[in-house]
Amino acid sequence: MQAHFAPMLHQEHAHDQTRRRSMIVTPDRIVYSGLLGTPSARQHGAHTVYIAHETPFEIAVDCAAPTRAWLAVVPANVVHRITSSDRLMRDILIEPESASFADLAAWDARMVPSRTAEYLNLQRAFDEWLAGRELADANVSELDRIFFGRQLAPRSLDPRIQRVVARIGANPHEQISATEFAHLTSLSFSRFVHLFKEEIGMTVRAFCAWKRARSVLPSMTGPCNLTQLALEAGYPDSTHFSHSIRRIFGLRPRDILAGCRRLSLLCPDSYRMAWMPVAGGATPSRRMRPFTAGV
Repeated sequence: MQAHFAPMLHQEHAHDQTRRRSMIVTPDRIVYSGLLGTPSARQHGAHTVYIAHETPFEIAVDCAAPTRAWLAVVPANVVHRITSSDRLMRDILIEPESASFADLAAWDARMVPSRTAEYLNLQRAFDEWLAGRELADANVSELDRIFFGRQLAPRSLDPRIQRVVARIGANPHEQISATEFAHLTSLSFSRFVHLFKEEIGMTVRAFCAWKRARSVLPSMTGPCNLTQLALEAGYPDSTHFSHSIRRIFGLRPRDILAGCRRLSLLCPDSYRMAWMPVAGGATPSRRMRPFTAGV
């Protein structure tokens, strides 16, 4: 049976609804509409599509001069900084193993001062979602069709790298070295690290750090002990957790936690901290949280 997501906050006016703060987190996509905060430089491990809410933002990519834009696409693992006079931001994160950046590059409008057709389509899709559009499964195909009008072309990875990617994605808390992954794929260490970076676009270490950081996001939309969460997610201590989260998202964990208050979350049980029973720290209520709108 399909689980439909019913519209929330029925009494809101349309303008208020489209300003709602909400996030969808699945293994291959993150869709976010909420507070931007004041991020420092950030380095997402996913291709990121930024969509201005009501006013254009400024974005500086890979040490280049800031550019004013309504829509921007940043490749995975590229350092960038974004600022806006609008408190809200909309973005879509696409995992690099699930779609090619070439399929997104044409959407980039950093050098275009006006609203492009792609921007207007994305803005309309966000407005409809936030105003109560029902989602059936929130899988890759459905999310891509809603926001991009079609499913993005899937990647075809080397089967050995695909197995490693699946292992990391299913167990982001796991501490395993590139040497061990090389052994599992029956490749030499040098051949494995070269092939992984060639296929994914970043080192194994950076990819593992990204998957671990994104895995904690669903738990930061509700009451949360950050120190406990850090240990459950596989960080050696809260200091490493804070440094890693700030490097990747440009914000401290406590700032993300504060910004996620009253954030509506859609996340399947199969992804929401699925590894926590193994890590030994999840409470039953967090582990069994249903795939429904609201927090």
